[in-house]
Amino acid sequence: MESLSVLELVYVAVVMILAYAIRGSAGFGGANGPLLALVLPLKVLAPMINLLGLISSYAIVAKDHRHIAWREMWRFMPFCLVGVLVGLYFFKTLDTRTLAISLGVFVICYGTYSLLASVRGARAWAVSPGVVAPPAGAAAGFVGTLFGTMAGVFLAIYLDSHKLDKHRFRATAAATLFGLGVARAAGYFAVGAIDRDTLLACAAALPLMAIGVFLGNRIHANLNQSMFQRMVALVMIASGVLLLAK
Repeated sequence: MESLSVLELVYVAVVMILAYAIRGSAGFGGANGPLLALVLPLKVLAPMINLLGLISSYAIVAKDHRHIAWREMWRFMPFCLVGVLVGLYFFKTLDTRTLAISLGVFVICYGTYSLLASVRGARAWAVSPGVVAPPAGAAAGFVGTLFGTMAGVFLAIYLDSHKLDKHRFRATAAATLFGLGVARAAGYFAVGAIDRDTLLACAAALPLMAIGVFLGNRIHANLNQSMFQRMVALVMIASGVLLLAK
């Protein structure tokens, strides 16, 4: 990060604070990866975001662990681990442009549907969590490992199928992403992706992440359930747009 210009450093700081404010309020987020990839190399960015995600998720879990829906979480995690293993295999070689476009379209469509359903008070698409868990879990592990981010979008789809309230949603999302982050970190270490540059970038970003999580906690406390559902949908849409623009 020492090679960045002053303007680029300011840009990184703003993106980090806003991204972790979203993560702190919703329990997940995906905006930081695509935006930061404009100024940071993905090979440094993905492991760095994963390490920061571990810390921010732990901060939420430590505070709200009593709200975690453990059964829903454990049903999801095995599929995530399969995705992580596949994602690690392709981490250094896969051309992700076509994948990013496909994911972006899917996430925008789902987020738009969820937003319209919350605004109109319509019932969400009734899909069994048991049907959603395998593809969403595998995609969360795979995509999260490739990009260092975006896993939360698929987790949100799975948790949305359970219709959890905002407290259980955020706590369960954070706990699941923490577990997924541990698995990814082990994989990044195994393939040599976490080095001195990654650790220095992570250390420099920690204060920015702390500010964002603090702001996110304040936002979360003042959201009602319908506003929370709309915010989650908007995060999905924004993440999809960023993937298409990346």
